[in-house]
Amino acid sequence: MSSGNIQMESQFMTLTRLNQFGIASMIACSIAATSTIALAQAASPAVNAPAVNTPGSALPALPVTPSINTVPTIISLQPVTIKESYATDFRSEHSQVSSGWLMVIRGGAAVLAPRALAEPLLLASGTTASGSVWTESIEWFNHGFVSGYRVCFIPCTVPQQSGADRTAQGLRVWFGSPKLPESVDAKTLQSELEQADRVGIVAANAVKVEGSASKALANRDELVTAANALIARWAPDESQAGESTVPAVPANK
Repeated sequence: MSSGNIQMESQFMTLTRLNQFGIASMIACSIAATSTIALAQAASPAVNAPAVNTPGSALPALPVTPSINTVPTIISLQPVTIKESYATDFRSEHSQVSSGWLMVIRGGAAVLAPRALAEPLLLASGTTASGSVWTESIEWFNHGFVSGYRVCFIPCTVPQQSGADRTAQGLRVWFGSPKLPESVDAKTLQSELEQADRVGIVAANAVKVEGSASKALANRDELVTAANALIARWAPDESQAGESTVPAVPANK
């Protein structure tokens, strides 16, 4: 082979090695860049926007609460006593309850619709025979979105002897700010009462109290049974033959 051919072959091999080296370098740089981006993303993850209480496509938008436009109608009210007290999960203090009112209300679909996050608190306020004001976070056993009727319980979270003089006179029931019911404490109730006063929520005109005496129940299980009987009557689409349709704290978180 001539020296000229040898020189040309040597130059060709050199160029080939340079090309291979260049390609390898490009691949290495690409891998390094990709790794750098991945590490940067891991070190500085994207900040998610705050959770928004957005209903599903089949649900109406959440109305502004509290408002006189969302005040429910009280259909019935039954005073009850509970021999074996229980701790309510609709208060952060888990106050003991041994009496209250089993109640049926009628409301608009928008405010009764189940939500993925916090829902408007259902609240009650009234006066005692001595004129003092009380406010409670209402327990509820069904949503009432389809039927328009919700079965509830207004617990008396003070000792029975202290709550014995509570009457239906001046009773107010309304939907308050959207919150989780287990977060409610005395300070929350006072704030919600002040908001209700500001927006002009007043006492119901005529509240029908069932029976002349309190219905005696043994425990909370019997309260749930009584509530389910009312659900079967007023909201049959949510009735579940003798079983609680909603846990003590609604599954809406």
